[in-house]
Amino acid sequence: MRKKGIIFIAHGSKKEESNKEFIEMVNKISQKDNNYDFIKPAFLELVTPDIKSVATEFIIKGAKRIVFYPFFLNSGKHVQIDIPNIIKDLREEAPEVNFELLPHFGKSQKIEEIILSDIN
Repeated sequence: MRKKGIIFIAHGSKKEESNKEFIEMVNKISQKDNNYDFIKPAFLELVTPDIKSVATEFIIKGAKRIVFYPFFLNSGKHVQIDIPNIIKDLREEAPEVNFELLPHFGKSQKIEEIILSDIN
């Protein structure tokens, strides 16, 4: 069986509570998910673990497919340039692994439903 992992990516904050909230959310998702062998949070800046180290951990554990989910509301520089560049480097280092970048969180079709539910 081909193992697969998903890395949830957040920016990373100087505020520990913000990082902790993200990690807790990913842990809850991990407990409910049945599709991935490995699920972990990673941070783009300021906090560890970083994206590359989590991807490397998954590869060492046998992942042949790694999916990246950018937990960003908008498609700024990090979503359009920084994360794709990190994945490009990973592809060069591990060509045997299938890397897939999902659309960022803010592109989800369900965002409007969540907001409407919260305000009504």
